[in-house]
Amino acid sequence: MKKLFWLIVTLSLLLMAGCSAKNNDTKQQEQQLQQMIQKNQKVWNKQKKSAVNIDHKGYAPFISQVPVGYNDEDMTLSHFKNGSKLVVKAQVVNLEQERKSLVTETKATIYIEKVISGNKAYKGRTIKTEFSGGLSTAKYQLTSIEGNYVGAKFGVKDPKTPVYLSNPNIPMPKIGQKIIVGLNKFHSENETEKKMYQKNGLTTKNFFVISNPEVTYWVQKNGEFQLNNPAFYKDENKQEYPNLNKITNYFNK
Repeated sequence: MKKLFWLIVTLSLLLMAGCSAKNNDTKQQEQQLQQMIQKNQKVWNKQKKSAVNIDHKGYAPFISQVPVGYNDEDMTLSHFKNGSKLVVKAQVVNLEQERKSLVTETKATIYIEKVISGNKAYKGRTIKTEFSGGLSTAKYQLTSIEGNYVGAKFGVKDPKTPVYLSNPNIPMPKIGQKIIVGLNKFHSENETEKKMYQKNGLTTKNFFVISNPEVTYWVQKNGEFQLNNPAFYKDENKQEYPNLNKITNYFNK
C-alpha cells in the first residue's frame, strides 16, 4: 500500500514538473516573439518615415467601397470557413518591402495564435502572407500609362525616391496587431509568377494568400475585431450587411 502511495506521489510530482516546464517554455517563446515584434517595428517605422507618403489615408473612409457583387444574403460563418483552407487568428510579426513592381505589395510574417478552421497543426507557427500597399519607389508609382515620369507634379522629383502608399479598401495592419483572416495555399499561375515570388522568399511551402481581403478580413482595434474595409462602417452601410456583422460579433465574443 505504501509503495502504491509513493508511486502516485512520484507520478504527481513528475506531472507537475512537466507542466511547469511547459509553461516556462511557452512564456519564453512569447517573450521572444514580442521582442522580435518590437525590433521589427523599429525597422519598418524607420523605413516608412523616410519615405514620401503618397497614399490617400485621410480620404480612405470616403473613397473606400464595398466590392461590387458582394451578396450579404449568402454570407455565413460556415460559408466563410468553406472558402478558405485555414481561418486563423494571428499576430503580425513583420512587414518587409518586396522587390520593385508596378503593383505594391508587402511581405508579411504572421504568427498563428489560433486556428478557427482548418489544420490545427498550424497553431503556434509563423507563415508568410501578403498585404496590399506598402513601400515602393516613385518610379513605379508615379509613371503615366505612356511611360512618362510625372512625380514632379506630386512634389517627388527624383524617381528613386522611396514612397509609401496604401489601399483604401484594404488598409495594412501594423506590426504587432492581431488579425482574423481566411487563407489559401499559394499556387502560381505560371513559371514567371512563381519566380517573381521566389525572389521575395515566397514559395508554395511558406506562402498563404488572404481570401477575399476586401470583405472577410478583420483587424483588432481597441480590443475588438473590426472589418478592415472602412466602407462597411459608412453611415449608409452600417445596417446593410447584417450577416457579415453577425460574424464580426461572433469573433468578439
